[in-house]
Amino acid sequence: MTFPWFPLILNFVLLAAAILICNALNNARRELVWNGALLFVSFSILAMVLDFVLTFVFASATTTDKEHYIDLSSLSACGERAIAYVIPCVVAAIMALRFRLRDRSEEEPSVMIQTSEYTQSELRY
Repeated sequence: MTFPWFPLILNFVLLAAAILICNALNNARRELVWNGALLFVSFSILAMVLDFVLTFVFASATTTDKEHYIDLSSLSACGERAIAYVIPCVVAAIMALRFRLRDRSEEEPSVMIQTSEYTQSELRY
């Protein structure tokens, strides 16, 4: 079993892209709606489940077809791919928790300024 460096680096690049895109969307809306790290974790879990299912589909192939997929259908190959998913997922989960805690700590009540007896304006920061 060799360590899967390329899939690991690729998953970290995908994590960085998800965080960058979600931060751009949040800045465009001026609200903290999207959490890129949490989205990455959810997509990675989906990818791991589909990878595990496909591994058993290839493993159940007939003996003549199995020779073509022997590198993909073994449990050790599935374990290597799972390592490439799990390490970035752990990092992303920690980042998602930090983002959520940071978002909660930055919520301050807005300042209300009474402009007249009938209307009120809301000023942020």
